[in-house]
Amino acid sequence: MRRWVEDPGWRGRVGFISPPALSIDPMEFLKVAPEGFAVCQTMTHIPNFKVRTETIALAVQQVEDCAMTLKDAGVDLVAQSGTPFSFVVEGGLAFSRDLHRRIEKATGLPFVMMGLAVINALKARGYKSVAVACTYYTDDMAARYTQFLKDAGIQVLAMENWLSQKVYDSQEEIDRALIRRTPMSYTYKAARMAASHAPDADCVVISGGGVTTMDILDPLEQDLDKPVISSLSAQFWEVFARLGLGEPVQGRGSLLASLGKKSGL
Repeated sequence: MRRWVEDPGWRGRVGFISPPALSIDPMEFLKVAPEGFAVCQTMTHIPNFKVRTETIALAVQQVEDCAMTLKDAGVDLVAQSGTPFSFVVEGGLAFSRDLHRRIEKATGLPFVMMGLAVINALKARGYKSVAVACTYYTDDMAARYTQFLKDAGIQVLAMENWLSQKVYDSQEEIDRALIRRTPMSYTYKAARMAASHAPDADCVVISGGGVTTMDILDPLEQDLDKPVISSLSAQFWEVFARLGLGEPVQGRGSLLASLGKKSGL
């Protein structure tokens, strides 16, 4: 019997804290992870959840309890999914960094916040300016994300959501689409559109952990001749780096291919 069957987490057990309903992160992780990793998952709970500043701010209040639940499950690292968890609460960058410190102290485990992972990845790779396709974010969330990145010293040359790009006609239509999963083609086109409006950007960022990105990062980088980082790829990069993965993950964009001695963490 192969060892991964009898001990599925022999290389590392990752506990994911997912937003309500948007829960593809563990599945995407297992799709790209080398052999030897296992996942656990818990979710924050908000009745009638919609992706809005106020509902995510409520979910943030549950993150510490979720992290302790995963600690009790015996994980080696806790990964929080949902980039807006890092920037919707008053204080933005400062708040998320304080929350990160508090949870690491409380759990005694490495803690990866998706929003901070994006910043860490950009800085590790030396990218100073970005064009952002923030997909299903509301206009308020897009504005808060712009400020979050600026506070971290990242120049934002474009910040475009599906409404500004006219991919959808209303936020309510986006809400309905997220329930049944949006096509990858929408995310691919959104990234290309944002990149075309900011050709001088060092990197294209696709934000939104609820959209599938891992299969389109390599093709996008080839088509744009530019690095592309998604919320998920940044989160996975930091998870792997902090668990000491010594091998690159190929075929999922240049960020994950940089893992190992060049990871930057």
